[in-house]
Amino acid sequence: MDPVRVYKTLRRAGLNPWPPVPYGPAGIKVVLGDWAAGSVIVSQAEIDGVQWIHASIALNTRMPSYEDLTMLKQAVFGDRREAYQVFPSKRRHVNIHLHALHLWGRADGARVLPDFGAEGTI
Repeated sequence: MDPVRVYKTLRRAGLNPWPPVPYGPAGIKVVLGDWAAGSVIVSQAEIDGVQWIHASIALNTRMPSYEDLTMLKQAVFGDRREAYQVFPSKRRHVNIHLHALHLWGRADGARVLPDFGAEGTI
């Protein structure tokens, strides 16, 4: 994860980011907007023996759009790496912010899903 790339991408998107600050043991938090319109958090942790990067965007007045999420993907994972949005079972679902969306990707860049488009549409 490159904090400078995250900051510059958020800035180009017009989200008026504040400079990144450390977040947790291995992450950053970027506050968005003059009046704290939201935030982006990027962190890394080991889960089941694999290093994962988690990126979230939370906005105070609305759910982030598809464009917001693709911008977050670009900022954190770039063009060549995959990121995944997870829809867990109700029992495993965690919701601590009303208007937040999350992306997950392996820190080593390895793909974990097959190439569903390789043989055309399913």
